[in-house]
Amino acid sequence: MKKFGFTLAEVLITLVIIGVIAAMTIPTLMNNTNQQEFRVGLKKAISALNQAMSLNYALEGTTVGDTGLKTCANVRDNLFKKRMSVVSTGTAGAAFATPASTTPDASGIFYTADGMRFGIQGVTGSALGSFNDESYYGYIVIDVNGEKGPNVATTSAAYPRDTYIVTMYGNRVVAGKESAATDSASVATREVLYDKQTSNTSLPKS
Repeated sequence: MKKFGFTLAEVLITLVIIGVIAAMTIPTLMNNTNQQEFRVGLKKAISALNQAMSLNYALEGTTVGDTGLKTCANVRDNLFKKRMSVVSTGTAGAAFATPASTTPDASGIFYTADGMRFGIQGVTGSALGSFNDESYYGYIVIDVNGEKGPNVATTSAAYPRDTYIVTMYGNRVVAGKESAATDSASVATREVLYDKQTSNTSLPKS
Protein backbone atom coordinates (compact mmCIF):
# COMPACT_ATOMS: atom_id res chain seq x y z
CA MET A 1 0.00 0.00 0.00
CA LYS A 2 1.45 3.33 -1.11
CA LYS A 3 1.57 6.31 1.25
CA PHE A 4 1.22 9.77 -0.23
CA GLY A 5 2.72 12.94 1.27
CA PHE A 6 5.17 15.79 0.79
CA THR A 7 8.87 15.63 1.29
CA LEU A 8 10.60 18.13 3.55
CA ALA A 9 12.17 19.79 0.52
CA GLU A 10 8.78 20.29 -1.12
CA VAL A 11 7.34 21.84 2.04
CA LEU A 12 10.30 24.20 2.39
CA ILE A 13 10.09 25.27 -1.26
CA THR A 14 6.36 25.99 -0.83
CA LEU A 15 7.00 28.07 2.28
CA VAL A 16 9.71 30.04 0.50
CA ILE A 17 7.36 30.81 -2.40
CA ILE A 18 4.63 31.93 -0.01
CA GLY A 19 7.13 34.12 1.83
CA VAL A 20 8.31 35.79 -1.37
CA ILE A 21 4.74 36.50 -2.49
CA ALA A 22 3.87 37.91 0.94
CA ALA A 23 6.96 40.12 0.95
CA MET A 24 5.94 41.52 -2.43
CA THR A 25 2.27 42.15 -1.70
CA ILE A 26 1.99 43.08 2.00
CA PRO A 27 3.78 46.49 1.70
CA THR A 28 1.45 47.47 -1.14
CA LEU A 29 -1.60 46.39 0.83
CA MET A 30 -0.40 48.29 3.89
CA ASN A 31 0.26 51.42 1.84
CA ASN A 32 -3.18 51.25 0.26
CA THR A 33 -4.74 50.81 3.70
CA ASN A 34 -2.88 53.84 5.07
CA GLN A 35 -3.89 55.97 2.11
CA GLN A 36 -7.53 55.02 2.58
CA GLU A 37 -7.27 55.93 6.27
CA PHE A 38 -5.89 59.34 5.30
CA ARG A 39 -8.77 59.91 2.87
CA VAL A 40 -11.37 58.92 5.43
CA GLY A 41 -9.62 61.03 8.06
CA LEU A 42 -9.80 64.17 5.90
CA LYS A 43 -13.52 63.71 5.26
CA LYS A 44 -14.17 63.10 8.95
CA ALA A 45 -12.15 66.17 9.97
CA ILE A 46 -13.89 68.52 7.55
CA SER A 47 -17.28 67.17 8.60
CA ALA A 48 -16.44 67.68 12.29
CA LEU A 49 -15.24 71.25 11.70
CA ASN A 50 -18.34 72.17 9.70
CA GLN A 51 -20.66 70.62 12.26
CA ALA A 52 -18.96 72.56 15.05
CA MET A 53 -19.20 75.85 13.18
CA SER A 54 -22.83 75.26 12.21
CA LEU A 55 -23.73 74.32 15.78
CA ASN A 56 -22.00 77.39 17.15
CA TYR A 57 -23.92 79.62 14.75
CA ALA A 58 -27.21 77.90 15.62
CA LEU A 59 -26.67 78.25 19.38
CA GLU A 60 -24.90 81.60 19.63
CA GLY A 61 -25.48 83.28 16.27
CA THR A 62 -21.77 84.06 15.88
CA THR A 63 -19.32 83.30 13.09
CA VAL A 64 -15.57 83.63 12.67
CA GLY A 65 -14.72 87.32 12.51
CA ASP A 66 -17.40 88.31 15.01
CA THR A 67 -16.65 89.59 18.51
CA GLY A 68 -14.93 86.83 20.46
CA LEU A 69 -13.85 85.02 17.29
CA LYS A 70 -11.30 87.46 15.90
CA THR A 71 -8.01 85.64 16.55
CA CYS A 72 -6.64 82.11 16.18
CA ALA A 73 -6.82 81.67 19.95
CA ASN A 74 -10.41 82.99 20.05
CA VAL A 75 -11.54 80.58 17.34
CA ARG A 76 -9.85 77.65 19.05
CA ASP A 77 -11.01 78.42 22.59
CA ASN A 78 -14.42 79.99 22.00
CA LEU A 79 -15.59 77.83 19.12
CA PHE A 80 -13.83 74.51 18.55
CA LYS A 81 -13.06 73.73 22.20
CA LYS A 82 -16.74 74.29 22.97
CA ARG A 83 -18.17 72.37 20.01
CA MET A 84 -15.66 69.55 19.41
CA SER A 85 -14.06 66.85 21.57
CA VAL A 86 -10.83 68.78 22.12
CA VAL A 87 -8.58 66.93 24.54
CA SER A 88 -5.55 69.22 24.56
CA THR A 89 -3.92 72.25 23.00
CA GLY A 90 -0.31 72.78 22.01
CA THR A 91 2.12 74.79 19.98
CA ALA A 92 3.20 74.53 16.37
CA GLY A 93 6.13 72.34 17.45
CA ALA A 94 6.80 68.71 16.71
CA ALA A 95 6.56 67.55 13.12
CA PHE A 96 3.67 69.66 11.88
CA ALA A 97 3.75 69.73 8.09
CA THR A 98 2.86 73.09 6.53
CA PRO A 99 1.10 72.70 3.18
CA ALA A 100 0.89 75.75 0.94
CA SER A 101 3.43 77.56 3.16
CA THR A 102 0.86 77.80 5.94
CA THR A 103 2.36 77.69 9.42
CA PRO A 104 -0.31 77.34 12.11
CA ASP A 105 -0.29 80.00 14.79
CA ALA A 106 1.04 78.69 18.11
CA SER A 107 -2.19 79.81 19.81
CA GLY A 108 -4.36 77.90 17.35
CA ILE A 109 -3.21 74.30 17.80
CA PHE A 110 -5.58 71.71 19.25
CA TYR A 111 -5.97 67.93 19.39
CA THR A 112 -9.24 65.99 19.32
CA ALA A 113 -10.21 62.74 21.02
CA ASP A 114 -9.87 60.76 17.79
CA GLY A 115 -6.18 61.63 17.56
CA MET A 116 -6.37 64.39 14.95
CA ARG A 117 -4.37 67.61 15.17
CA PHE A 118 -5.61 70.98 13.91
CA GLY A 119 -3.70 74.22 13.46
CA ILE A 120 -5.46 77.53 12.80
CA GLN A 121 -3.66 80.26 10.87
CA GLY A 122 -4.45 83.74 9.62
CA VAL A 123 -7.35 84.91 11.80
CA THR A 124 -6.82 88.62 12.54
CA GLY A 125 -10.36 89.91 13.03
CA SER A 126 -10.89 90.98 9.43
CA ALA A 127 -11.37 88.96 6.26
CA LEU A 128 -8.26 87.76 4.44
CA GLY A 129 -10.15 87.92 1.18
CA SER A 130 -13.37 86.83 -0.49
CA PHE A 131 -14.53 84.20 -2.94
CA ASN A 132 -17.88 84.43 -4.74
CA ASP A 133 -18.67 87.47 -2.55
CA GLU A 134 -18.14 85.48 0.66
CA SER A 135 -15.38 86.49 3.06
CA TYR A 136 -12.90 84.00 4.45
CA TYR A 137 -10.91 84.56 7.63
CA GLY A 138 -8.14 82.00 7.90
CA TYR A 139 -6.90 78.51 7.23
CA ILE A 140 -6.74 75.28 9.15
CA VAL A 141 -3.99 72.70 8.70
CA ILE A 142 -5.32 69.22 9.46
CA ASP A 143 -3.06 66.32 10.42
CA VAL A 144 -5.48 63.41 10.38
CA ASN A 145 -3.35 61.15 12.61
CA GLY A 146 -1.83 63.74 14.92
CA GLU A 147 1.92 63.66 15.46
CA LYS A 148 2.19 60.12 14.17
CA GLY A 149 4.10 59.93 10.87
CA PRO A 150 4.53 60.52 8.05
CA ASN A 151 3.63 64.17 8.84
CA VAL A 152 3.81 65.09 5.18
CA ALA A 153 1.57 67.51 3.30
CA THR A 154 -0.55 65.86 0.62
CA THR A 155 0.35 67.25 -2.79
CA SER A 156 -1.12 64.50 -4.99
CA ALA A 157 -4.52 62.88 -4.74
CA ALA A 158 -2.99 59.71 -6.16
CA TYR A 159 -0.73 59.44 -3.10
CA PRO A 160 -2.59 60.95 -0.13
CA ARG A 161 -0.56 61.63 3.00
CA ASP A 162 -1.72 62.72 6.45
CA THR A 163 -1.71 66.54 6.27
CA TYR A 164 -4.18 68.83 4.47
CA ILE A 165 -5.22 72.48 4.24
CA VAL A 166 -8.72 74.03 4.37
CA THR A 167 -10.05 77.58 4.11
CA MET A 168 -12.19 78.90 6.97
CA TYR A 169 -15.20 81.04 6.15
CA GLY A 170 -17.49 82.55 8.76
CA ASN A 171 -19.41 79.40 9.59
CA ARG A 172 -17.86 76.63 7.47
CA VAL A 173 -14.64 75.33 5.96
CA VAL A 174 -13.90 74.22 2.40
CA ALA A 175 -11.06 72.10 1.07
CA GLY A 176 -7.94 73.87 -0.16
CA LYS A 177 -6.35 77.26 0.45
CA GLU A 178 -8.25 80.06 -1.25
CA SER A 179 -5.30 82.43 -1.63
CA ALA A 180 -3.30 79.67 -3.34
CA ALA A 181 -6.10 77.77 -5.02
CA THR A 182 -3.95 76.29 -7.78
CA ASP A 183 -1.02 74.99 -5.75
CA SER A 184 -0.54 71.26 -5.36
CA ALA A 185 -1.55 71.06 -1.68
CA SER A 186 -4.83 72.92 -2.28
CA VAL A 187 -5.71 70.94 -5.40
CA ALA A 188 -4.83 67.63 -3.75
CA THR A 189 -6.95 68.39 -0.68
CA ARG A 190 -10.01 69.01 -2.85
CA GLU A 191 -9.38 65.96 -5.00
CA VAL A 192 -8.88 63.65 -2.03
CA LEU A 193 -12.08 64.98 -0.40
CA TYR A 194 -14.16 64.39 -3.51
CA ASP A 195 -12.40 61.15 -4.55
CA LYS A 196 -11.50 62.50 -7.95
CA GLN A 197 -8.87 64.35 -9.91
CA THR A 198 -9.91 67.54 -11.63
CA SER A 199 -8.37 70.45 -13.50
CA ASN A 200 -10.90 72.85 -11.97
CA THR A 201 -8.90 75.15 -9.69
CA SER A 202 -11.79 77.06 -8.11
CA LEU A 203 -12.90 76.10 -4.63
CA PRO A 204 -16.41 74.65 -4.38
CA LYS A 205 -19.08 76.64 -2.57
CA SER A 206 -20.19 73.58 -0.61
